[in-house]
Amino acid sequence: MDSGEDGNENALELIGSIVHRLLSQKGIVRKDDLINALELLSKSTADRHVRESSIKVIQMLRHRVH
Repeated sequence: MDSGEDGNENALELIGSIVHRLLSQKGIVRKDDLINALELLSKSTADRHVRESSIKVIQMLRHRVH
């Protein structure tokens, strides 16, 4: 059975792969919508790892040139 930390890591990896697929399909998801959703997640979660990961992803998306 996964520990809580392993479960969080697996969930974040899954979120990352889904985000990558969504962003690679032009016109499906706007980057601003994704950033807004991640900001909401980072503010509403009690999990420190999810909050920190969400903030990192937000920063990466904001600096994305495309």
